[in-house]
Amino acid sequence: MTYCKIFTWAKMPLLLAAVLPSMLHAAGPAHWSYSGDDGPEHWGDLAPEFVQCKVGVNQSPVDIVGSVEADLPPLRLNYTGHTIDVVNNGHTAQVNIEPGNTLQVDGDVFELKQFHLHAPSEHRIEGTSFLMEAHLVHANSRGQLAVIGILYKAGPTNPDLEALEDSIPETINRPVPLRLSLAALVLTKELPDYYRYNGSLTTPPCSEGVRWFVLPKVRTLEPRMQEKFIRLIGEDARGPQPINARMIVR
Repeated sequence: MTYCKIFTWAKMPLLLAAVLPSMLHAAGPAHWSYSGDDGPEHWGDLAPEFVQCKVGVNQSPVDIVGSVEADLPPLRLNYTGHTIDVVNNGHTAQVNIEPGNTLQVDGDVFELKQFHLHAPSEHRIEGTSFLMEAHLVHANSRGQLAVIGILYKAGPTNPDLEALEDSIPETINRPVPLRLSLAALVLTKELPDYYRYNGSLTTPPCSEGVRWFVLPKVRTLEPRMQEKFIRLIGEDARGPQPINARMIVR
């Protein structure tokens, strides 16, 4: 079974690239967090624009179970540039990227806009949660989003991730310059093995129509990085959402 027979992506709602940063982590004036009265179970009630967090049926993240084999082409990455800066936006550490770094999939080109971190991981595999998760967020010319999820367990840390660890600012919304090679961070130009499903943003407004690619190969980082991240940001993981009628393919 090919992937094109499972989903018709053209029927998905468009997401506006012009509002990408606010959609990802600071949508609207409503305050939200990961605990208490404005935690994930209440997001859909905090503001009208957050309603998808409550009523959406294609929400992310998910626990990846029962995936179906499919004839998936490799994800082709052209990451030749560098990062610009890192900002603590109160919900995560977000690393902004210079233009020109792309992902090719479905005959389309998506530009890498930023990546950010979650601790613990948001996605799970067969019920297993991981130390952290990185989300590499891409947008095409029509504002549609494609996100690569990279999971991390305890182990040696990539030197570039160590540089990121040392650069995360304590002050909220004050970017700190950070120049890292994207090629060194990703370590490959093709990703032949991945889980794919149709999902959403994992933060308010929880907009759907996001193409998710979660890598089954779990990478490593030192537990101290998660500990420092949680001291600065706090735990920032939304729990798994119902699969409903969706299919996860690999």
